[in-house]
Amino acid sequence: MLIISGYCLTEELYNGSRTVVYRAIREIDSLSVVIKLLKNPYPSFSELIQFRNQYTIAKNLNNPGIIPTYSLEPFQNSYVLVMEDFGGISLQDYFAKNHDEVSLQKFLQIAIAFLQNPIVVLMLMRPTRGLCMHR
Repeated sequence: MLIISGYCLTEELYNGSRTVVYRAIREIDSLSVVIKLLKNPYPSFSELIQFRNQYTIAKNLNNPGIIPTYSLEPFQNSYVLVMEDFGGISLQDYFAKNHDEVSLQKFLQIAIAFLQNPIVVLMLMRPTRGLCMHR
């Protein structure tokens, strides 16, 4: 697993074509966090700006539907985005683990929760990209 100074990575949550997301422990205060980073070891200027803008937008939104971001930290030739870890699991994992128990009603509750947040614009929704509270 990757080594990021100041963090102990504990679990890979998502591995996509452009980004990787890990659950980690911040060593300075033992806080559980989620870390997102670009997969490209030499990202383009445009990719770096887009990643930085994602942090800036999320940091300035005060909405319970948006995961709070803590910091944007330099890492190798890129950045890591450090966010709150609320213990969520990917929708893909949720449905895989609960395939017999997920009713249409539960599925619609999750879908409506996503749609009721007018601040979030979902350009491409995939089950691996969303996190949900596992209750």
